[in-house]
Parts: sequence; structure tokens; C-alpha cells
Amino acid sequence: MFFAMMRCAILVAFPILLVAPSALAQNAPIDADKPQSKPGAESTDVSRPWLYNDDPTIPAPLHVVAALTNTYSGNDRSVSRAFASADDGPGIKAGVTAQLGLVHMVALDVTGVVGGFGAGVGGGLMAGARFAPFDLAKHGFRLAIAAGYLLDLDQSSGMYARVTASYDVGRLRLAAMFHGEHVFRDGSDPVDIFVTVGASVRLVPAFRVGLEYVVQDLEEAFVKDDDDDDDAKPVPGAAEGGVHQFLGVGGTFALLHDRLFINFGPALAFRTEIGKVEPVGRALVSYTF
Repeated sequence: MFFAMMRCAILVAFPILLVAPSALAQNAPIDADKPQSKPGAESTDVSRPWLYNDDPTIPAPLHVVAALTNTYSGNDRSVSRAFASADDGPGIKAGVTAQLGLVHMVALDVTGVVGGFGAGVGGGLMAGARFAPFDLAKHGFRLAIAAGYLLDLDQSSGMYARVTASYDVGRLRLAAMFHGEHVFRDGSDPVDIFVTVGASVRLVPAFRVGLEYVVQDLEEAFVKDDDDDDDAKPVPGAAEGGVHQFLGVGGTFALLHDRLFINFGPALAFRTEIGKVEPVGRALVSYTF
């Protein structure tokens, strides 16, 4: 199953890689407001302008990006949960993340999450590595391919794979992510998928504003329930109850020469098949050292 997820990730990455050579040829600065690194210098464009997207930039070797996040959701199953497959209900989820640059283009990721799970509190973990082939490139294109182990909030183990990419056009940064995971749990979907897309624009050197869209449990869009007489009957392959979508806005302060990022913003979670809309809010603070 994990290899099937990796194949999906590669299929997503392949068309991006096809357009990468043209991006390499541009040699355009990422942002006119920011100083550019000299050829061969360490990557200095680590950026965290997102609340939900995973930015593909990574820290320089032996440097760390540490982040704290707190999310509230009123939705029955929401992006506040750490993993695509967890059925943990509404409430607050807090997380801490550390990303360590090992060498140029390679970093380690560790994320811990704690929050409400059913009637109690659960804790989870994600740990893996990522490869960022354009870490030192002098253009606006970034790509990261990641994979690793996860421990869900109900203490079920699993594996994940993701591809994330971004492209800068002057002050504007566009980004997208494909995340797939498989959890070794009875009753789970074979693969749980969520996709994010976003746009963030720098209004002034220290502040950006962005818009993000999240489609979670995407695999359940392809599952149909042919038994209309029994609505309470579980649908095989639809463990999370259908597709969940989120649309949010966010503001980002970039301080201390782009070493400190403070992100915050509201979102709406909605399920069109039942006409349900619920609020979501998230705040995130990250620091590079």
C-alpha cells in the first residue's frame, strides 16, 4: 500500500519536474523586497507563509525550523486533526514541529500533536525525511518529496507520502500539496488523501496575506452508496463519512529578517452533501535557528 502511495506521489511530481527546467532558466529573484543569496551560499529563503499548506523550503544544513500550532474546529471531522485518517471530532489540537536540515536538499521532519480524541485526549506523531532538489536554485520554483512514519491519535501506526511545490512570481507565492497515507487500522480507507492549494501575496516587507483551500478525504469522492434505504449503514471505503472541504484566509508576519513567522486566520469547513458549515481557526508560530 505504501508503494502505491509513493507511485501516486511520483505521478504528481512528474509533471512538475517537466516544467522545472524552464523555471531554472529564468534566474529571476524570488522577491524584489528580499536580499538574494550569492551563488553557492546557504539557502536563506526558508519561508512559512501558510496555515495549512506545507511549504517546500527547508533550512540550511544543521539549522532548524521549529513551529508551534494551535487549531480549533467546530466541524465533526476537520483539518484540525493531524492526520488524514483520524476520526477525532471537533475541538482543539495543539502541535509542535521541528525540521532539521541535514545537508543541502535533505531535511528531517518530526511533528507531535495532542488534543481531543473522542471523549478523551490523544497524542500522535509524524516522523520522516524530505528531499528538496531545488533548495539552492535562484528562481521561484520549489519542490519537496517527503515520506515517513505516523502514529495516529488512537495509537494506530501508518505511513505517509507527500509532494509539495511552490512557485514565486514577484510578491506572489503559489503552492500546492498532495498528501497520502495508509494507517494499519481495521475499518480505515486503504489510502487517505488530502490536497491543499494556496496563494500568498506580500503586501509589505513584513506582512503577507493569503487564501488556502483544502480538500480532505478526497478518496471518498469516488465511493458511492448504492443502498439508499439504509442511511445508517457504513459505506465500504468511506471511513471518514465523505469529502471535507475548507476555505480560509490568513495573515503572516515575517519578522527578524524572515526568521520568525506568525500566522493566523479563520476558515470555514463545509460538507456540501449534507449542507453543513462550521468554523475553523488556526494560529502558528515558527522560528528558524
